[in-house]
Amino acid sequence: MKLKAALLLCLMSAAAFSVSGAYRSLHRSAVQSIPEEIAARYAGRESDAAYFLRDASGYVAVFGGRREREPLRVTSIETGNLRTADRLLLQRGIPVSDAGELLQLLEDLGS
Repeated sequence: MKLKAALLLCLMSAAAFSVSGAYRSLHRSAVQSIPEEIAARYAGRESDAAYFLRDASGYVAVFGGRREREPLRVTSIETGNLRTADRLLLQRGIPVSDAGELLQLLEDLGS
């Protein structure tokens, strides 16, 4: 009986180790850079931005500035459902010049 318990414990440990290794390898491959054409679209716009879109607890949020800690509004758009490039942009902060562009970006992210 003790042998079975020891064997079961060993197999469970090996399974947990395999799962954690698989997760780490998937997570590393998901960490990518933002494609150049997308990064270029937002480069240098920070100083003119009226708003910034960023992640706030797993949701797209609108901030009044890059350094603001509290969002003006948190949307119902879950960042986990977005493309990798969009999630990476949100981590950096997407500069938005005006309310019209804000509405367009939120519509794009929400669809």
